Amino acid sequence: MQGRKRTGKRHDEGFLSSVVSSTADAIIGCDTQGRITAWNPAAERTYGYLCDEVRRRPVTMLYPADVAERDWQVFQKALRGIPTTHLRTVRLRKDGTRVPVRMSFAPIEGTDGSVRGVVSVAHELTDEIRSEARMTALLEATPDAIVGIDREGRIVFANRSCDRLLGYQPEELIGRQARTLFAEEARTEMIALHERLLADPRLRDRTRTMRTRLRRRDGTVLPGETTLSWQEEPGEPVLIAATRDLTEQHRAEDKLRALLEAVPDAITGISPDGRIVMVNLATERLLGYSREELLDEPYDRLLPEYERERVARMVTGLFESALPSAVIYVDIVRADGTLVPTESTVTRFDSAGEHMLLVAGRDITERVAAEQERARLAQQVQRQRTQRLEALGQLAGGVAHDFNNLLAVISNYTDLLQDEVTDLARTDPGRWQPFADDLDRIRKAAERGAGLTQRLLTFSRRDLNRPRVLEPGAVLDRLLPSLRTAVGVDHELRLTAEPGLWPVLLDPGQLDQLLVNLAVNARDAMPDGGSVGIAADNLPFDGDDPGYQPPPETGRRYLRLRVTDTGVGMSADVAARAFEPFFTTKDKSPGTGLGLAAVYGIVGQAGGCLAVTSSPGEGTTMTVLLPATDEAYSDPEDEIVPDEGGPDAGEPGRHLVILLADDEEGVRESTARALTRHGYRVLTAPDGPAALTLAYRHRDEIDVLLTDVMMPRMHGGELAQRVAELIPDIRVIFMSGYAEPLLDIAPAGPTATPLLEKPFAISELLRTLRGGPIRSAGRGDGMHVT
Repeated sequence: MQGRKRTGKRHDEGFLSSVVSSTADAIIGCDTQGRITAWNPAAERTYGYLCDEVRRRPVTMLYPADVAERDWQVFQKALRGIPTTHLRTVRLRKDGTRVPVRMSFAPIEGTDGSVRGVVSVAHELTDEIRSEARMTALLEATPDAIVGIDREGRIVFANRSCDRLLGYQPEELIGRQARTLFAEEARTEMIALHERLLADPRLRDRTRTMRTRLRRRDGTVLPGETTLSWQEEPGEPVLIAATRDLTEQHRAEDKLRALLEAVPDAITGISPDGRIVMVNLATERLLGYSREELLDEPYDRLLPEYERERVARMVTGLFESALPSAVIYVDIVRADGTLVPTESTVTRFDSAGEHMLLVAGRDITERVAAEQERARLAQQVQRQRTQRLEALGQLAGGVAHDFNNLLAVISNYTDLLQDEVTDLARTDPGRWQPFADDLDRIRKAAERGAGLTQRLLTFSRRDLNRPRVLEPGAVLDRLLPSLRTAVGVDHELRLTAEPGLWPVLLDPGQLDQLLVNLAVNARDAMPDGGSVGIAADNLPFDGDDPGYQPPPETGRRYLRLRVTDTGVGMSADVAARAFEPFFTTKDKSPGTGLGLAAVYGIVGQAGGCLAVTSSPGEGTTMTVLLPATDEAYSDPEDEIVPDEGGPDAGEPGRHLVILLADDEEGVRESTARALTRHGYRVLTAPDGPAALTLAYRHRDEIDVLLTDVMMPRMHGGELAQRVAELIPDIRVIFMSGYAEPLLDIAPAGPTATPLLEKPFAISELLRTLRGGPIRSAGRGDGMHVT
């Protein structure tokens, strides 16, 4: 049993010896006389002596003279059984240099409890002292006043900046109560804070920086910002307070505050949670609230309900955006409930961990009123322009109607004479051919006049119009050669069309005319050559562009056509008159000045919109919006009535009786003569009631009613309806100088009622009577009237 005890004792001694040998601290064992009996490897490294060099020698050989007496007394206390720890002192190396150490002394007890010697443990402080020296230098170099405060509120250390900032030498502050450094009004609060921090260590992490007011030695107050940290010292923590002088910052803030109060704009600070954290005097004046009523209130209380969601999104976006500022327009609610339109520059402010939006707002009531007045005047000017164009359209329509009747008389009598003269020219060409040529010239002049009236009617929106659903991409493909011809070889043509263009409801000839007229107008604006661009795309209108006339409908779908040139451009005054008939800026134009007027009429008739963007020397862009349609595409061939001829095609008028009604005597008489010449029997009437009388008398004889649309006492639609009641199988053919809604009233039947556009050629009339297709006569533009 004793063998096992001795084995255990040897094991414990071996373990202890291993620990002593491997530790980094110098361990020295001494007997009661102070002679060295044990010396570990760390002691050899620290003091420079080998173990054999110091064994049995007095430990005081390591004591410098200036600490020898004190440290020997500590050794004697350990012999009396009283240990000492954390003694900072110095020792001598073998080479005579001093080494700073922190030492502990403890008695060595025997098995009987008696003290057999003293063991000392020394931890070298060379690196720590260097670090402390660097820290001390840093503390002395920092401009902040730094003090350490113990649990009792006493100052345990202070740096040199306390002299500069507070007027106290560091040694004057040691042992002084820290509360004496605070201004009278702040002392109670700071004492309570110190007690809370000592009682709740978790609060320390949440209390880092605060604004403070310190009291200098001369009694003046130092505005400061104090940062707190904690140093765990043996026995108790020490509060480290570093205070920065904010005197200059306060002066700058005072200047800024004075500036904010002086500026006329209302300056408001908004926190990330949407609360008002700052206001200036102009804000109080603008809103009618006092500063106290506004601070810490939600910003959206100043907004009407309809603005709150939009502004909230803007505020959130500005806090998250990389953009530093933005300009917003918003209505705000004054204290008296009135709305004030404002323009505000909103800037994100980030400083020292503080985030807010600075809103600089200004009352723009007068500007809004001025803009509304300008808009009202612009609308008034536009209405006047529209009214002028409408008046011109009414005038043009009336002139064109009367002129078409005159041209119809000229054309009809020319055809009658030409038939006679042509027969004579065959028998005696030398005598009659010049007359035949003159009649041909008269006929061509009448055709040119008909083309002119057609453009006037297009401008006045009274031309004969047969709209159908068109595929714009296919129209552009078909029209491309004509557009290249219209632009000419001296100008470049660029055509771009977005895939899947929305269909539109429009007369195909009118769409052709619109594009060609715009292309020709663009070409004429570039006398020295240039580029014409035609672009087509889809536009779901969102209401952002106010430049269209009339304004498009928001949310409606449009086909957008843009024709751009690089030509001379137009001034605003010229652009305002661009669509007036006969208006032109060309000195010697071969045209009539009706190209853009026709475009105006076509677009207006289709329910579309126009915009002109131009300035002198910068070229021009004409933009057309045509309403998109959801109707299905139609086959154009379905709208042409086939020319079926008939058994009497060689003598078309044989046995057919026509009731002809027209209030224009020249048209009525010339048409009747032409029909009679071709074998028809014709009954004529100057108006609707006279025609009804003839229809009643000859209801068993009449085959065709040929009537003008616009007549006094009874229009052609009503006449056709009443005659159809008398003669159910009668065929009706309308004649008109321009389109009218009266044609909506027509006799029902299995086929569409033909409509002849005045002036028409006799051959066109005969083809219509035979049931053939109606085509425009003498227009020179290839447009179908069907």
